[in-house]
Amino acid sequence: MKKILLCTLLAVLLPCCIFAHDFIVDGICYNITSEDEKTVEVTYNEDEEHAIKRKFYKDVVFVPEKVNYSGKEYTVTAIGERAFTCHEELLSVVMPNTLLVIKDCAFASCPQLKSITIPASVMEIEPGAFQNLLSLTNLVVDEGNKVYDSRKGCNAIIKSKTATLQFGCNSTIIPEGVEVIARNAFWIVPENGVEPFALEIPGSVKVIRSSAFAGRKWLNAVVLHEGVEVIEGWAFDGTSIESLVIPKSVKRIDPSAFRNNTKLTSIKVKRGNKVYDSRKGCNAIIESTGDRLIQACVGTVIPEGVKVIGNKAFNDIHVPAVEIPSSVVEIENGAFIGSKAMKRIVIPGNVKSVGEYAFSSCFGLEEIIVEEGVESIETSAFSNCINLRRVHLPVSLKKIGNPDEKYRFLFGDCHLLSEVVIPEENPYFYCYGNAIIDKKTLTVISGFALDQCRIDHGLRRYMPKKIASQAFAGFRLLTSVWLPESVEEIESYAFYACPSLRLIHCSSKVPPVLGDKAFVLNNYESDWNIPIEECVTVVVPEGALDAYRNATGWKEFKRIIEEQ
Repeated sequence: MKKILLCTLLAVLLPCCIFAHDFIVDGICYNITSEDEKTVEVTYNEDEEHAIKRKFYKDVVFVPEKVNYSGKEYTVTAIGERAFTCHEELLSVVMPNTLLVIKDCAFASCPQLKSITIPASVMEIEPGAFQNLLSLTNLVVDEGNKVYDSRKGCNAIIKSKTATLQFGCNSTIIPEGVEVIARNAFWIVPENGVEPFALEIPGSVKVIRSSAFAGRKWLNAVVLHEGVEVIEGWAFDGTSIESLVIPKSVKRIDPSAFRNNTKLTSIKVKRGNKVYDSRKGCNAIIESTGDRLIQACVGTVIPEGVKVIGNKAFNDIHVPAVEIPSSVVEIENGAFIGSKAMKRIVIPGNVKSVGEYAFSSCFGLEEIIVEEGVESIETSAFSNCINLRRVHLPVSLKKIGNPDEKYRFLFGDCHLLSEVVIPEENPYFYCYGNAIIDKKTLTVISGFALDQCRIDHGLRRYMPKKIASQAFAGFRLLTSVWLPESVEEIESYAFYACPSLRLIHCSSKVPPVLGDKAFVLNNYESDWNIPIEECVTVVVPEGALDAYRNATGWKEFKRIIEEQ
């Protein structure tokens, strides 16, 4: 009886099982792609949890032209998606002359793969087929192939009709005649332990597509010859280029083209370029029309005449000091994000607006002086400056964040910030205790605190009615919050990621309305949630105990006591 039940169960379950392959012959997995035409593709094997077996294919794999299975002969016409991906011990694959297609990620991320030869029969190679091959040094296309070539022994795959270099490797020499370097052509996950190398891009190349060389950490020099016209986004992201010369021929550079090049110390735009310049030896790329600085380096000095410091222009560029000239009127979003060496920045009054995250994650920054004349500072402009201690904001400041949006905080995760000054003459904002108050809406839009947060005193006409979402987010040293009687609402995540919080002191007999997760102790780096209701004591006015114990949100707290 037990055997009958087991057989019945297997009969029901087996058709529901999904395998990565239809059959295996001589250690190679295949999927049938056409029963009528009797074609198959090579695919991967997987374990019980449907993860790729990374050691299934090893050493040198020989893929046959024909394979017999269940009394039928099939022709191998494709290497399927992820067929060899992540195989840690794979050295080479010999492919058959019946192969027509190599699909996306077919050979991606094989750390020991050294050699690939593309057969004459291949008509299509999908994007990503050969991405992230750390050890690849020999990349050859059969001379009989009518779609692709590897001319002049260049160790690259070039689409012949469009002269597009589609895939390169560590030993590629880009040949004259190539017109386009494709998206992700040389993309790789950065690794250590590889010898630095230089690369020349010939004058025949007109376009370098996005992320073409992204992640080539050991690329420490690149020569761009006259003829290059377009360099797209992230083209050289994360390389180790030390110096950069932009030819006269370049007409368009995406501002993100050279992001995360922390070793870059010298930038020069050749005289005669009609779109860009590096005036006065500033070591930067500037859009001549609009005077917008789009790419900086460690050696950059912002020259007089620049009007805009562009989006992420100094991203992760660790300049020890920056002087913003009198010509600058705008600092765009993320302009200095991750610039960790600065200790002090003065934003002069000629700057009218400071964008979102403009100085975020400047870990060395201790003091920010915003001078009279600055009118607008966007949300999170100074967030995650973990050593920031003092900020001075001007009378001229009219706007903090977008009043129409939910979040307007400036100092998230600035957990050492203890002093923020806004002169009383400012008609829009009032600062007292540990809070910046919007005078019009009487909302705490941004807070700051070390261990205690006191917003329960100050001028009565500016006592806050609301604490905005994330106003005190990320203050990890905050232990106690003192709320004034005027507070009627605390929005969602107002005190998010405050793991040291243990006391909430309420002055109002009417419990403020709590948004979802108004008080959260867990930090951003973990999914672990500390049970706030068990850790925090809520102190309420005499006679208000029942009101808080029955109020939505407040009633979840285990320790609510009356003030003695």
